[in-house]
Amino acid sequence: MSVSESEVACVFVYGTLKRGQCRESAWPVRPLDVIDGWVLGNLWGRRDYPALLAGENRVQGQLWMFETSQIADVLVVLDEIEETDGNAPTDLYHRHLIEVNLQGGQGVRKAHAYFYNRDPVVDGFKQVPQVGQYQKWP
Repeated sequence: MSVSESEVACVFVYGTLKRGQCRESAWPVRPLDVIDGWVLGNLWGRRDYPALLAGENRVQGQLWMFETSQIADVLVVLDEIEETDGNAPTDLYHRHLIEVNLQGGQGVRKAHAYFYNRDPVVDGFKQVPQVGQYQKWP
């Protein structure tokens, strides 16, 4: 069964929006829960923030879960932070639905996630080294 974008009330974050990071307070509502997880991708980083691109590495982050009635408001705020406007060609990030693998074998959930939409090398990013099974920023 296919899940529509409006039915997904989770966001996967891997950088400044995680708990303990500089933008943790930017979330417009309290989550129902925050669970550690990972996605397939390729993580790049700079001192100030990371960039996720498509890839086959395990990228560690957090799954933030919200009430279905709240997700539209959450995405409006995050789209502004991530400088995306409907995944236009000039956007800094594009938002996509992805599968998040929950830590401890707790299953897989669909979530919104932001992928970098520019060349990370040109923008001063370096590939984040894999430590153990995962890439993780910082």
